[in-house]
Amino acid sequence: MINLIFAITLAGSSGMTAESQDLAIPTDFAALEMAKFRKRIAYSDRHERKAERLAKAADCELPVVSNWVFAKIHAAILVSPEGEIVKIVPVDSGCPELEQYTVDHLARYASKIAPIPLDHKQTWYRTTMNFRWPE
Repeated sequence: MINLIFAITLAGSSGMTAESQDLAIPTDFAALEMAKFRKRIAYSDRHERKAERLAKAADCELPVVSNWVFAKIHAAILVSPEGEIVKIVPVDSGCPELEQYTVDHLARYASKIAPIPLDHKQTWYRTTMNFRWPE
């Protein structure tokens, strides 16, 4: 089901360049190679607190384990031959506010530290941001 939603989201997304439109859009998120960023992505407690505020305001239904709320937001990233992020497409998690927050966070903090594709062509990768806070 996630793969179908991911494919629909990718097909409906806009803003891609002509070169990236020629690139085959992945339909299976799990089949993408995990992105290995060249440096650690900036992340601090304030990011987790912001995610918590967004999710609570949107009344998102997220899993709770031992009185902790867990949010795992997956995204596909299209990386240029130079290693810059061209496009970020979140996988539907049921919490669009956290998906957009993940896109914004990656665009700001990871836009120039993504892996450089070995074949020097635009390449899709996958990544995940994890958030947690007390219930």
